[in-house]
Amino acid sequence: MSTPGPAGGKTVDLGQGVFEIFLPLPAKPTIINVYLIDLGDGEWALVDTGTARPPSREAFQLALAEIGVPKEGLTTLLATHHHPDHFGASAALVEDYGTKVYLHPKERETIAWMNEVSGAAMVDHVRRHGIPIPPEVKDAPKPTNVWAEGFRPAAHTDHELADGERLRLGKREFEVIHTPGHTAGHCCFLEHTTGALFVGDHLLPKITPHIGVFAGGPQNPLGDFIASQEKIAAREGVRFVAPAHGGIYSDHRRRAKQLIAHHEHRMREMLDYLRKKPGSAYEVAQNSFKWVFEGDPEEHRFNRGAAVMETIAHLNLLEARGDLRTIERDNVIYFEPTANARR
Repeated sequence: MSTPGPAGGKTVDLGQGVFEIFLPLPAKPTIINVYLIDLGDGEWALVDTGTARPPSREAFQLALAEIGVPKEGLTTLLATHHHPDHFGASAALVEDYGTKVYLHPKERETIAWMNEVSGAAMVDHVRRHGIPIPPEVKDAPKPTNVWAEGFRPAAHTDHELADGERLRLGKREFEVIHTPGHTAGHCCFLEHTTGALFVGDHLLPKITPHIGVFAGGPQNPLGDFIASQEKIAAREGVRFVAPAHGGIYSDHRRRAKQLIAHHEHRMREMLDYLRKKPGSAYEVAQNSFKWVFEGDPEEHRFNRGAAVMETIAHLNLLEARGDLRTIERDNVIYFEPTANARR
């Protein structure tokens, strides 16, 4: 890999026909990295899209002009997952460039779920895990409404990604690695010419991706995420990791082990807390994510919800391992250690 050098204000030439493009986001993290890859013969592939918001679209179009990609040259979108910063501008790519969409089918299922899930089911889900919600609240906005400004997903998938398949795109070969956890259909892509591992949100260098349990969603996503980390750590031929947030780095195995250790530590912490008395996910989250439960309730409202969803994921994995069991009182789920819980 050549030493990265700036090709302009918002792009970096990573060498061998791979460019990193920085696109703005409206909240933390404030930047997403998408990647443009020269396939040869005037064709290019893009890993992830940025949001559909105007600042992101304008920055992307300027980057394409700077790199010299013709309008008809953006032939392929390799989408790691469906979230708005990764897939939100996919409809625009199809409309403006005729780009073909490569996406795992589980992500299309999740997009459909976001349109279909009832707000009442979401309210019931969080109530049952102890979040105090006034009784008059009966409904919640659908995720697609919350994301509306930045989320314009392509209506169709041209190629459904499958774990382990080899995509021959121009002069490149990409290996698809299905890494569920952050989302059910999250995929990483290993490009064999450069050894670049495009990881989306799966293997971020400084932060951990959100792993949460939502109404109607997978019940053990953290178990999936840890298994996916072990899977990615076993990959050979990786020369550098290209994440969606944070800088390029080289040791994918070390980072995968760090992420596994982080979640194992958090689960031990939660289990120790529950040894004192049974607790709801909301109560456990208050202990584990103290900062979001201090100060202005409105300021931390979103983060509190996310913290509880993450806590459910940790508690559900502990239950799957036999360390916890659930009991229900007054329509609220409480967790308590089993007699065989690890020490």
